[in-house]
Amino acid sequence: MTYRGHIRNGVAVLDTPVALPDGTPVRVEVERINSAFWENKGVEELAREQGVKPIQSLDELADVWPEEDSIDEILALIRERRHQRSEAGNGLRHR
Repeated sequence: MTYRGHIRNGVAVLDTPVALPDGTPVRVEVERINSAFWENKGVEELAREQGVKPIQSLDELADVWPEEDSIDEILALIRERRHQRSEAGNGLRHR
């Protein structure tokens, strides 16, 4: 049997009441409707739609970069995390 419904507050709600006992297994299949939500858009198109412009100079970032965050510390943290992930990955392969 197929019943139609929609999602309300994260819960599947049937459009017409159905007397199914609690615990009845069901399968929910999402229907794709014609909507812009499902369109695969490129970065350029999304940026254009949202009015995002490329920076012209790194000085533009200086106003939004927190003074307490050192770029050297952030880069060191990124390198450390990548190294840790690399070591963890290597350990898994040898088991």
